[in-house]
Amino acid sequence: MARTMRARAPKHLVRQCTPRPLFSVFLIALCFAASNLPSASSADSCSNGLSLGSLVPFNTTGLTCFQAWPSQDFVLRFGKAAAPGSNAWSFVLSAPDNGGYVSIGFSPTGRMVGSSAVAGWVTAAGAGSARQYYLGGTTSRSCPPDQGKLTLASATVVSKGSRLYLAFQLDGQPLTNVVYAVGPSATLPGSNGLLPQHQDMAAGTISLSGGTSGGGSPATGGGDDDDDDGREGGEGKGKGNGDGGDEDGDQGKGERRTSPASASSSSGASGGGGAFLSAARRHGLLALISWGVLVPAGVALARFFKRFDPFWFYAHVVAQGLGFLLGALAVVAGFRLDDDERAPVATHKGIGVAVVVCACLQVMAVLARPAKETKARRYWNWYHHSVGRAAVVLGVANVFYGLSLANERQEWSYVYGVFIGVFAVVCLVLEEWRRRH
Repeated sequence: MARTMRARAPKHLVRQCTPRPLFSVFLIALCFAASNLPSASSADSCSNGLSLGSLVPFNTTGLTCFQAWPSQDFVLRFGKAAAPGSNAWSFVLSAPDNGGYVSIGFSPTGRMVGSSAVAGWVTAAGAGSARQYYLGGTTSRSCPPDQGKLTLASATVVSKGSRLYLAFQLDGQPLTNVVYAVGPSATLPGSNGLLPQHQDMAAGTISLSGGTSGGGSPATGGGDDDDDDGREGGEGKGKGNGDGGDEDGDQGKGERRTSPASASSSSGASGGGGAFLSAARRHGLLALISWGVLVPAGVALARFFKRFDPFWFYAHVVAQGLGFLLGALAVVAGFRLDDDERAPVATHKGIGVAVVVCACLQVMAVLARPAKETKARRYWNWYHHSVGRAAVVLGVANVFYGLSLANERQEWSYVYGVFIGVFAVVCLVLEEWRRRH
């Protein structure tokens, strides 16, 4: 009888085709980091003339131009209106469009608190708003919209070529101390008009000479280095529609414009103070150290160092216990922050609660751990490992998510991404070593 022979692949080829879960996780982490790289935006410079046409309701020719905030690529054009007898001053602030707001304030002291600012933004749908704010303190509610000491004749926001153009006119000579702020990416004021906490701010000056513009000094600093300039606000609702009553959907090819904003005048003053390590930063630091570093390290100790008994067990317990305590403090610190109902923040809180639930289940599982000789120990191990890995994945993902929601520089996300990448490579090497030995 003839035998049917089946071709068999060489053994080494079969092993090479076996998928590696940890390697796949590493590739996913690299793709995540690459997806967060900042995209380039169209540049603007004083050598380029404005081509906004009728989108701006006043004449923009002959304005003095200078690089107002080089690190954020802010370009400011301003000058006194040429109409006879007019006391109006025209301003056009150009900045990259990151999906948030941009603002410029006029301060009697050179500090953000106590200044009156004009902020503008445009939503992804093309609607937007330009409104005046009085920056009376360091909280969102102390910076009310449609208040301030500026007399706005008109204000418009134009989005063109991946840049925002905040154009407005003031009646009367402006103050020469100015402050600039850029809002967090993809985060706009909610229906109440309160500004989310700015991503960065800086102060500079403009020079007025003989009733005409004379340039100014570029803004320096940033990163919340001013003691009483903590925030412009702490509330917002994602990509909301700004101020629905002041919007107009005038859209052109690659251009979006908002309708002129109304302005009112009021007065008020309030001091403010800020700490280097704010409440939000304390929350983020605790979460990063606990869920982002200690808990994954504890899992690695239990998986790869069991041959060093009993060192691995005590190291695992210490790392997980300390991570749980710091993580619980991080959650408490997060819920003590200013109430924020934005959908992304609510999602971040929900994931954080899920991580804490997993951690509590792990603690209860340790208290009910069966003996090694029992049949139930096998199922307990499966449960303990599965819940622990779920907590690690959710914790690390939520750290990345929190960093994306925070108003910090993107270097923090890059640094943590590099750490996770190196950690994944080390785990991959140790997993291979464990399999062979």
